[in-house]
Amino acid sequence: MRLCLLCLAPLLSACSQPLPDPILQPPSVPQDLLEPCPGYTGLVPRTEGQLSDALLAEAQGRACANGRLAPLAEILTDPEHPQGHP
Repeated sequence: MRLCLLCLAPLLSACSQPLPDPILQPPSVPQDLLEPCPGYTGLVPRTEGQLSDALLAEAQGRACANGRLAPLAEILTDPEHPQGHP
């Protein structure tokens, strides 16, 4: 009888399936954080004034994009974050 019990345990454990991995819902990110920031999109600057305008537009675009990184990092690291950003 002991032999049957010893053989039965491995047979039953071989028939079971592993538990599936849980499917996690991605965190909700506000749409305004996903929109691209405008940078310089004009022609190649040919004068100092055009270059200055291009540099200012590019700097403003980069500052906008960098400003969105902190709220995104907070949302992605804190799963209990409420809708919207601070």
